[in-house]
Amino acid sequence: MSEDIWGEYRELLADLLGTDDLEPLLDRAQPLAIGAGQVLLKDSEPTDSMYLVLSGRLEVHVELGAHAIRLGEIEAGNWVGEVAYYTRCDTACSTVTAVQTSTLLRLPFAAYTDLVKGQAEVACRLTHLLIAMQVQRLRATVNDPVLDPEGRLLMLGDLSIPIDQQPLHHGGVLDFIRKLTGIR
Repeated sequence: MSEDIWGEYRELLADLLGTDDLEPLLDRAQPLAIGAGQVLLKDSEPTDSMYLVLSGRLEVHVELGAHAIRLGEIEAGNWVGEVAYYTRCDTACSTVTAVQTSTLLRLPFAAYTDLVKGQAEVACRLTHLLIAMQVQRLRATVNDPVLDPEGRLLMLGDLSIPIDQQPLHHGGVLDFIRKLTGIR
């Protein structure tokens, strides 16, 4: 990607990382444009990269047999695919599809490992950002778990809602069970 195109996203990247020293990251990353409806990651299939949404919107689902459970949407400034890196399983833990045409920064896992080994400050900032994002998502999901008809935890709730915007009481679990069983 040319310097001019990265320039469009420098402010977003600098805000996320808390530094203007973006070259160590940008030198290892590639741009990726995906169209509405295009699948970026497929649940349980191999992946070798994590992605930062620069523009557009992605939708996240997990697949359980013939059912897909919507976890939420990922907007600009958020990462997807990082769980596969940190768990070292190299398989996607959800299906991620573009809701609209989106521009992403693709960071291959090998490039991220190289960044961690060679660029301590930028790697530390990026790692902190990824961990903080995971903590926020986990906090948000505690308020809205999805249970199967036997009451076992299937999935934690909507990952896209910040904790300060979570309602105190959800109908999500009951609505999910009703839809799953066809009960009104």
